[in-house]
Amino acid sequence: REMLSSSSTSTTGAARGCARRCGRRRIARCVARSTPRGADEDVDRVGVLDVMCGRRQGAAMLATLATTMGGGCAHAATTSSSSLFCGYFDEYSNGLVPQYAFNTPWNEGYVDGADGAKTFVRGVGDYKKAKKEANAPVFVIANGPGISHEYLSGVETLSGEVGGAREVFEYDQRGCGKSDAVGGERNIDVYLNEARDVVKALRLADEGGAHVLAHGYWGARIALTLALETPGLVRSLTLVSPAPSYARQVADWRLALDDVSPSARDAILAYEHDLDARAQPAYDDAMREFSSKFVTRRGAAGGCFDRSLAPASCDAQRLAITGAKYFTLDGSLAQDTLPLAGLGAKLGANGVKAVRVVRGEFDAVRETSAREIVDAVNADANQGAPFCAYDDVPNAASCVFLDRGDYFFETLNVCVETAESS
Repeated sequence: REMLSSSSTSTTGAARGCARRCGRRRIARCVARSTPRGADEDVDRVGVLDVMCGRRQGAAMLATLATTMGGGCAHAATTSSSSLFCGYFDEYSNGLVPQYAFNTPWNEGYVDGADGAKTFVRGVGDYKKAKKEANAPVFVIANGPGISHEYLSGVETLSGEVGGAREVFEYDQRGCGKSDAVGGERNIDVYLNEARDVVKALRLADEGGAHVLAHGYWGARIALTLALETPGLVRSLTLVSPAPSYARQVADWRLALDDVSPSARDAILAYEHDLDARAQPAYDDAMREFSSKFVTRRGAAGGCFDRSLAPASCDAQRLAITGAKYFTLDGSLAQDTLPLAGLGAKLGANGVKAVRVVRGEFDAVRETSAREIVDAVNADANQGAPFCAYDDVPNAASCVFLDRGDYFFETLNVCVETAESS
């Protein structure tokens, strides 16, 4: 497939042979894999992960189509990649988006919630091709509360690189992006119900399940709730930067303040003490410093994460759910935890074939926190639990998919394809 880059388009015998082994994965990675073992650290890491994910295998499953959504054609090649794929960065093509990503069919529309509110959903891929090849879709859940899908848009390339034969579904959480604002009660149940409505509208469980990718504690909480309450919905589960509880995430982030400048630390704690609006500008500057170290290390090029955040109109829901704070435990989420007791056995009983926990080297969430989830799943190995792989990715912060996009999407492909193999 033609890339929007002059690099990584080799057609040598080694690359062609690797392409056959890699299936339809990106040529850039296949060329890298043709290098001697040990010459490319990520190549070795992909190979190891292949074995790790291979500990549990599942049958091939069908993908789904959002029949209620509006249709769309392929993206115009002249459309700005920074607009469509602001979260995409391929280390082997200088960040340029592959041509195939612009030629993939897409659908956009709205799902009506039980309360009448509308949630914006975007689907990429060709349902008929995906069904023919028995490729289950990827369902993406952003961090939150109230963050749009935009910063995770690089996941869409997983569809384009197989000619649309795998669908990818993303949605904007209530109160951000193109979705309606939150009215009435403001708690995690609103967002759990929203996710349930989207899953139901897309018929994900009815048509064989999906591979779920979730970011942060918030995303993990929603993803695990769906996986545990709906048998057959989740085929594989990838959790990026998760913590076992919201309190643990806050505690880890608080400890990370020791690694920012004293002025930034003081500004953050001063503002979160009483949310005095006069301290907001200094707080915002301090949060940018924190984000550049622990959220995404790509700086301005890391793109669209700031644009994905909920607007000021959502301050009421953030205040109710998290106290509008990141480093001080507050709000209705303060006592919220992941359901770790018997987690592995329950996931296995509901058809989950593989679990992967991913953490960036510079993530504010501590390795011990992430590994607690891994251990909870693997503790039930003798009770039909899926194997849970752990991947600590060098040179990345919380948004591993932004900082190390090529590696992240390639290894995600490995786990997805392994879970689908019989």
